[in-house]
Amino acid sequence: RSQPAASAHWVYRMVITQSILREKICLFWHRIFATAATKLIQGRVVVNQIDMFKNSRLQLAFATPHRVYVIDRNGKDVDPFPLKFNDEITQPLAVFDYDKRRKYRLFVTQGKNVLLYDAKGKTVKGFEFESAKDIINTPPKHIRIGSKDYIVVKTDNHLHILSRRGKTRVNVKQQLNYSNQPVFEFNNGFITTTNKGKLATIDQNGNVNVTNTNLKEKHQLVTTTKTLVSQSENILNIKDKTLNLDLANYTAPKLFYINNKIYVSVTDVQNQKILLYDSNAEMIENFPVYGTSSIDLNNIDTDNKLEFVTKGESNNILVYKIN
Repeated sequence: RSQPAASAHWVYRMVITQSILREKICLFWHRIFATAATKLIQGRVVVNQIDMFKNSRLQLAFATPHRVYVIDRNGKDVDPFPLKFNDEITQPLAVFDYDKRRKYRLFVTQGKNVLLYDAKGKTVKGFEFESAKDIINTPPKHIRIGSKDYIVVKTDNHLHILSRRGKTRVNVKQQLNYSNQPVFEFNNGFITTTNKGKLATIDQNGNVNVTNTNLKEKHQLVTTTKTLVSQSENILNIKDKTLNLDLANYTAPKLFYINNKIYVSVTDVQNQKILLYDSNAEMIENFPVYGTSSIDLNNIDTDNKLEFVTKGESNNILVYKIN
């Protein structure tokens, strides 16, 4: 997530959270978003909300190029964090809670290597995967399909689908040249893209299917388990529908599943317009509206209407209600 998008996201979290973190988030804002981008990983920060003491008093976990932080609701480091690293951390911190028991696993990526820690900052023993064959190009990802857990580690040329213990769980039967897009769960399997913009689907037996698309080398992908959204330049695909948007500079698409409905948003940052579509690629009534960043959409109050947050001019935060 880029700095502007992350800023809007955390103002949104500040609005909706029920914890005291709402009053203290400004300390985090100053500590992260007021720093130079050189202190972030790839110019961005991905923040994970955790409850390491299992008392509903939340902490924030994230990485910078040589530190892994966990900070409390007062903006103070939680002991023994930060963890310090001599070698550079090259992907945002990935945090998994496999069984929703708040038994967190922190995945730290350094080039080809993956280091695994628990919420107390201790190395997790018994995780067998240590190194990929080449540079890991997305944060490790946890996917659960049915009762099976998969840890996905992707490089430009290899897709490692592992068990919780770091053993190979799925042998991918065809080698591809992958994009920098994440791997998603889709139709009881896995989906991502190649560096040429083709869709690559992998089933749980490792069988690979590659499909031609209208995507170019530079593209974006996001899915739910049943809905696929992709974008390349001014082309936006929602399921099997293709929209030819005005030529402009767009944010990556965001996909929201709220109250059994799909919403897809992109922002034309050049013309400062937010576009919001339903699952049939139909524009939501009263859109486009003014905004300069991607949005976060949810129901943040007690009525049944959705709200979203975005940025305006001079980094002002705007909150809209959808009537």
